[in-house]
Amino acid sequence: MINPATTGLVPVVSVVIPLYQKVRHIAVALSVAYRSCRQANAAFELVVVDDGSTDGSGGAVRDWAAADPAHSSAIRLIRQENRGAAAARNTGWTAARGEVILFLDADDTWADHHVSEMLVLMAEFPTAVLYADAWEEISANFNEKQHDFGIGSDRRGPLSCFFETMSSGPMIVSSSTAGTWKRCLVESDGFPEGVHFGEDKIGWGRLALLGDVVWSPRIGAVWDKSADNRSDKDLGAPPRTAWRDFLLAALAGAELSTTTRRNIRTAVAVENACLRGQIALFSKETPALFAEAG
Repeated sequence: MINPATTGLVPVVSVVIPLYQKVRHIAVALSVAYRSCRQANAAFELVVVDDGSTDGSGGAVRDWAAADPAHSSAIRLIRQENRGAAAARNTGWTAARGEVILFLDADDTWADHHVSEMLVLMAEFPTAVLYADAWEEISANFNEKQHDFGIGSDRRGPLSCFFETMSSGPMIVSSSTAGTWKRCLVESDGFPEGVHFGEDKIGWGRLALLGDVVWSPRIGAVWDKSADNRSDKDLGAPPRTAWRDFLLAALAGAELSTTTRRNIRTAVAVENACLRGQIALFSKETPALFAEAG
């Protein structure tokens, strides 16, 4: 693996964008990703995986590429039958030519500094396995919202425990702020195909079991919850237990430090309380309510 902290080289970046029924949004996502990579002076590619769209999303990608020769040389469009976001991300990072993998959802946007921020984090902490910066959201009623993320999110650098942070505020790693090394995804096996809600969360959890998660509180992305075809709009869906079940499997199968094991047990208790309807939003005080004694 290239270590830019010691070599001075900027690694090749592959931006993986899963695409399904986002014809109104994909050109903007491509433009912000292209601009952010250019600002970082990075060698890069934009890997778009069209997961069986029927609304013309693939055509919108081709139109964006055709508008500028520089766009055309930067983009790779892969089309597959509809298999879900996890499969699309797995197809994208597997096909990627770069050693740095950054993820962006097709209806979200990046700040111009996002790629630079990620590369700086990766240069400073080259042995970590997962990197992210902060995000803000545009709600379904088009209001902007910034978040108070979980325990440790006020500090730049490795989180003391990813699982504790995840149980004490909004999801600190999102599918539009995450970055990692391709070798780490090979080791973690990427995202769980067949899981249709929270598959990204499990992907970050798989990585977090391998090593450090590094965080920057600088806002690097905007999560657009007003966009078309969002899974979080399915209010009639059954209880979503995939993350809780992943945590239980981690407790049963992984070699964990005492601290990590305790924090995962707390995270399971928090998830169970959420599934029972006892809590709706996590805060920095939430883990203490469910932590084991001692």
